[in-house]
Amino acid sequence: MTQPHTDRVPDADVIIAGGGLSGLSLAVALLDAGLDDGGRILIVDPREALDGADRTWCFFDLVPHAFESAIAHRWGRWRVRRGTAEVVRSAPGITYCHIPGDRFYRVALDRIAGAGDRIELVLGTTVEGLEDRGDHVEAHTGNGVLRARLVMDSRPPPLTLAAGGGDVRLLQHFRGRVVRSAEPAFEADTVTLMDFDVSQAHGLHFVYVLPFDAHTALVESTFFTERLLPEAVYEEAIDTWLARRRPGAVFETMSRESGVIPMTTEPFDAWPSPRIVRIGTAGGHVKPSSGYAFLAVQRFVAEFAPRVVSALRAGGCPEPPPVRPPRTTALDAIFLSYLRRLPERAPDTFYRLFERVPPAALARFLSDTGTVADDLTVMRRSDSPRLALEAVRAAPLLLRKTR
Repeated sequence: MTQPHTDRVPDADVIIAGGGLSGLSLAVALLDAGLDDGGRILIVDPREALDGADRTWCFFDLVPHAFESAIAHRWGRWRVRRGTAEVVRSAPGITYCHIPGDRFYRVALDRIAGAGDRIELVLGTTVEGLEDRGDHVEAHTGNGVLRARLVMDSRPPPLTLAAGGGDVRLLQHFRGRVVRSAEPAFEADTVTLMDFDVSQAHGLHFVYVLPFDAHTALVESTFFTERLLPEAVYEEAIDTWLARRRPGAVFETMSRESGVIPMTTEPFDAWPSPRIVRIGTAGGHVKPSSGYAFLAVQRFVAEFAPRVVSALRAGGCPEPPPVRPPRTTALDAIFLSYLRRLPERAPDTFYRLFERVPPAALARFLSDTGTVADDLTVMRRSDSPRLALEAVRAAPLLLRKTR
């Protein structure tokens, strides 16, 4: 582990606070953007070892990125179920992709290891505070002070603060199991994005299923609510779904994962000072209405990394690009306001979207890669009268811009 220095010479050109999806993706993008041989990056993380075996990332393959080799599974069809009805869609040239956390970390860390001394991991060290001193940034850690010309802050924001100013703040929270049965139990070519045919007693709830083969799948119990639930609620929901959808099958639990994702209309201060840029969840990279983040992170780092390299060469400060267009931020605000006020209508609304919107347009909309025409199609073919009313109710939120 690198020990923090205490002299006034910068320890690095760039400090990346946090070695998760955003931090490692940016480090790889900086290498791809031509980080000079003399450049130096420190990735500071409180963990003693970087490993993502307890998490996964999924997305529609609509944006080129550096982690194609980490993709473990692709599905050409996706399903949404409401009650006894279900809709299964597909789109030419678009698959739903799955990257296990351990494979992402392996690809990223192998690339970083090949960069020699340009990138160094500072593990077992927590960044406790950042101070922009004008010509450098001081990162205060439990082991001392690190200095850098720029800092990229991917530390996750707190999830328990109440939203202010009328903002919507929901949490997407889930627990999942990778289960395996001796007998075939899953459709290996179809991912279930949302099965709403489950109890709604604790709030908006669905089961998400990634079938890795006919015998094995990740089954997650997912809620969109304002607070977390006891662990037993998630576990019971998975047991009930398996017993109902796969009667008679006996499942062995291979592994578990869980997560909490903010879904909020609160504005993100992504550039709090000239030399500090927030990335990842703290920078607003999670799509507020769906919780998807992987593609947003990859788009951002691909555009931002060349700016960082240029700024380092010129001695300046890079301006971060916008994470998503203002129009999609507005649509997310409308949809979150709608979910908060009318959660009981959400299963019908999601089902209607997948049933009525052309699948390619909907995949682009969910991934923040859509056109104005895609957005209009989604609005027109969803619960349009109520969403139109919600646009009026959400008008104060639409006047606020994410930095």
